[in-house]
Amino acid sequence: MVRISWHPAVVQAFGNELEECRNDLTFEAEHHLTTEPLRIDVLIIKKKRDVVIKKNIAQIFRQYNIIEYKSPTDHVSVEDYHKTHVYARLYAALNKVSINDLSVTVATTRHPRKLLTFLEKQFKVHQEQSGIYLVEGENYPTQVIVGTELSPTDNFWLNNLRNDLTDEQLEQVFMAAKGRSSMNAYIDAIIHANAERMEELQMKKRKSIHELIGEWCGDQWRAEGEAKGRAVGIAEGEARGEARGKARGKIEALLIILRARFRRVPADTEKEIRQMTDPIALDSWTVHAATCASMDEFVQALK
Repeated sequence: MVRISWHPAVVQAFGNELEECRNDLTFEAEHHLTTEPLRIDVLIIKKKRDVVIKKNIAQIFRQYNIIEYKSPTDHVSVEDYHKTHVYARLYAALNKVSINDLSVTVATTRHPRKLLTFLEKQFKVHQEQSGIYLVEGENYPTQVIVGTELSPTDNFWLNNLRNDLTDEQLEQVFMAAKGRSSMNAYIDAIIHANAERMEELQMKKRKSIHELIGEWCGDQWRAEGEAKGRAVGIAEGEARGEARGKARGKIEALLIILRARFRRVPADTEKEIRQMTDPIALDSWTVHAATCASMDEFVQALK
């Protein structure tokens, strides 16, 4: 299963959402809190103090803005909410930042019913706009953003950062990415998160994934995709070759044990052993070969 890198994708999504004031912002994709390996995997956006941002998702922004993001396959919990505030305070303490210069955003793809229910018991929560829930009562401005509830027009990039896009939405995303630089992480996340839909589109249009991306995003994207595909293919091929080599070694060791103990290995049993590629199964069979009372007992264990 492909591990999807959502964090770089959300950094690019926020960058596109806030492109009108991009020159007034500084993005930190991750932050090392100390000289020791203590790193927070959140997005920090620094804003110039005198700049006012009108964009709906950033109206609460102050000088230092801590953003926690949960992917479409994850959910944001009460613990995640508390953790983000802890990170914000720790960041402020270690960097000598006043908490009056902080804001906190918790961004998620799906509606966080349990979290909002908890917050409504502790604070005043109101929906400022579709998909944006303001939490009043914290020591600094705090909001919860729900990507699927955001306006697909006003918040195109965050709204589409998900794993259930339709054919039309996929095409819109790729075409919108055309001509934009630094969108590779976002596009990679969309492709892998919507892998089944992409395969259906390939079959429907009778084109490779690189041809589809090239058609929608331009030749540069197609060339980059093909180059990456070749690199991934080489790496996967090397990994498969290494795995096959290890399996062959385990197979030969298993057959040596069986022949040493029982002299003869039935042809159909040897064929079954040689077809096995699972290293865990081969290890189990090897243990059984060394401890079973007879060849018949070993053969029964394979069934």
